[in-house]
Amino acid sequence: MPFFRSPRRLATFVYRKQLRVFEVLNKNVLFNQVLNSTFRSSKAFEDRFDLYEHLNRCILQNAPIDYLEFGVWQGATIKKWCDLNRSGDSRFYGFDSFRGLPENWNETHSEGCFDVGGRPPIIDDSRVAFVTGLFQETLVGFLKNFRNNHRLVVHIDCDLYSSALYCLATLHPYLVPGSIVVFDEFRVLEDEFSAFCDYTRAFYRKWEGLAHTAIYSSVAMLVKE
Repeated sequence: MPFFRSPRRLATFVYRKQLRVFEVLNKNVLFNQVLNSTFRSSKAFEDRFDLYEHLNRCILQNAPIDYLEFGVWQGATIKKWCDLNRSGDSRFYGFDSFRGLPENWNETHSEGCFDVGGRPPIIDDSRVAFVTGLFQETLVGFLKNFRNNHRLVVHIDCDLYSSALYCLATLHPYLVPGSIVVFDEFRVLEDEFSAFCDYTRAFYRKWEGLAHTAIYSSVAMLVKE
């Protein structure tokens, strides 16, 4: 085949360096497709804490939950969920190295950002436990003894594509229909959103959008299949 008639061979010759702008444009098209197919009936909220309150009151009805949060930092989100869901049978697990990002995220958040000296936040609630270390080093061991007795709520605040995809893939057997997954940085197309798309495609998952904040930064999704 003549060189100029093979688009791949031509692209390999012309574009020898990564062109991020093409990736972002393509992901933006995919992002809008996901919004149109998944979030047509979802409720909009100005604040992510209002979104959490809606999930707990209207979807979960304050019933017992097993809550797994990936990316705790100073603990504002997990504390909010503890305040909202008062069931004594609920369990809240926060996963974080508390040493900051293990790799660069973007131009303003480099490796080590969000470091709190390896110390989990202090939350005066016996239902809360922290799992300290990289997700890739702790999650499998945690799941060996984890018994999913109640509805599962997973909060993905990993920021990084690698971390978000690892958590979703590892939790796959536990993400049964009815489970809820919240993404904190869904609008960041190359990270949590890309991890969501790749996981969905690899594991043939189907979702229903439940709620979102402005510009779909934070979103809540229900596992359908």
